[in-house]
Amino acid sequence: MQKKDAEDVKVFTVTEINLYIRQLFESDLLMSHIYIKGEISNFKVHTSGHAYFSLKDRESRIKCVMFKSNLSRLKFMPEEGMQVIIRGYISIYERDGQYQLYAESIIADGAGELYKAYEQLKSKLSNEGLFSQEHKKPLPMLPKKVGIVTSPTGAAIRDIISIGRRRNPNVDIYLYPSLVQGERAPIEIAEGINYFNRYSNVDVIIVGRGGGSIEELWCFNDEIVARAIYESHIPVVSAVGHETDFTIADFVADVRAATPSAAAELVFPDKQQIVSYINKLQSHLYSSMISYIRDKKILLNRLTSGSSFRHTETKILNYRQSLDSMKENLNKAIKNIIEDQRNNLYIYNEKLNILNPASFLNRGYAYIKKQKTGELIKSIKMIAKDDILDVHLKDGYASAVVISICEGDNNE
Repeated sequence: MQKKDAEDVKVFTVTEINLYIRQLFESDLLMSHIYIKGEISNFKVHTSGHAYFSLKDRESRIKCVMFKSNLSRLKFMPEEGMQVIIRGYISIYERDGQYQLYAESIIADGAGELYKAYEQLKSKLSNEGLFSQEHKKPLPMLPKKVGIVTSPTGAAIRDIISIGRRRNPNVDIYLYPSLVQGERAPIEIAEGINYFNRYSNVDVIIVGRGGGSIEELWCFNDEIVARAIYESHIPVVSAVGHETDFTIADFVADVRAATPSAAAELVFPDKQQIVSYINKLQSHLYSSMISYIRDKKILLNRLTSGSSFRHTETKILNYRQSLDSMKENLNKAIKNIIEDQRNNLYIYNEKLNILNPASFLNRGYAYIKKQKTGELIKSIKMIAKDDILDVHLKDGYASAVVISICEGDNNE
């Protein structure tokens, strides 16, 4: 047997082999559309939004990946240990040379996909406090405007309008039309709740529809609807027509009504009952006021006829008389003080006049100043011969020249 040359041997790269194996997987009808049952293990969602996990049974496992676009369409989030049925295809990841299952959808095995999604969301929202009684708002006793978010063609709106008009035609009804089943329904229901809150044009909101299967009512188990109800500052009544089962909207709403008709009975006050109640209150108020006035009159008569009241009246009269006397004494005291102060003022004025230098001038006295310096002459020693002096009298002054100076006793 002749040995082949190395040049005749086809050599492949690793990438080429992995691509070839991938083509084999993709061309296999079974591998391109397959359902596999097993238990989820090591489930993780990457920051990219893709999920990576394993599917295992008692004897082996297979690597799985679910891209973000497919994961976002699931009605529940897969969990560790969950028994599921996965639909997808098997191919190879060329970089690692490892085949894996590319999951396109996941069905919860046993409990059912919708029920599992319902329980997961219910647990999540309950832990966040969306069902707490502390957050529930009371319904208004006498609403003037009622907002309704439902289908404009369904039986729910007809029942609510009929009962509302019968119970109280004075209440205005506003409808925000929305789908109540299907993929778009949760978005439209949430938009309706947000619309009424944005404009604050109603006193209470009814959200709901007539009965149906769990699939038909599923939009009321959507998280976007639950959060819109929770964030509403207007009270919300959930009126999903399924008396035996509760939706997520029922748990979050301020009040749950079993049917739309029951919601109308709760929200619309009966006008005849209100009138009857007001008449009853009016009669009770009138009787209470008559009784109150009668009791106070009896008490007043008892007080005014008693000795304690007369004693009080006498004391008041005595105090008034004492006040008049005190007033008279006060006026006298004030007059005496004024008179005394006037006399003192006269005496002080006389003393000032005596001490006033001008008064000496009136009696013929004079005072002398040096004309040159204006210095007041108090002694003969301050004068020299030929000094010019100003002699001040009461009505003017005269200038004089010193001719001679004679010192001696002032009495001589």
